[in-house]
Amino acid sequence: MAWTRIPQHFAPPGIPNDQEWIESLFGHVKDNHPHLYMITAPYELEAESDAICTFFIGVRLHEGIGYVTPDDEYHGRGEAIRALPHRAGLKAAREARSATR
Repeated sequence: MAWTRIPQHFAPPGIPNDQEWIESLFGHVKDNHPHLYMITAPYELEAESDAICTFFIGVRLHEGIGYVTPDDEYHGRGEAIRALPHRAGLKAAREARSATR
């Protein structure tokens, strides 16, 4: 990078403010899939990474976008899903859980 005169910027250690979304993803992957550290074959790691990516994009509900999947949000289904009647029960459960914490 220095040879091509491209400046680099790094946040101080322990302060993941540069790319919060990827830091959050890495945190979730490391916490939820600790077995990844034991994989030594590149093809196994690639297959496992693909499965994790599919799960995070198409199955796992994300709090930051209203408990829908990123796939639903990207394809415009997020608002309709958030408007469903059973979502009121989910919202009440989330508020009750937050109140007990």
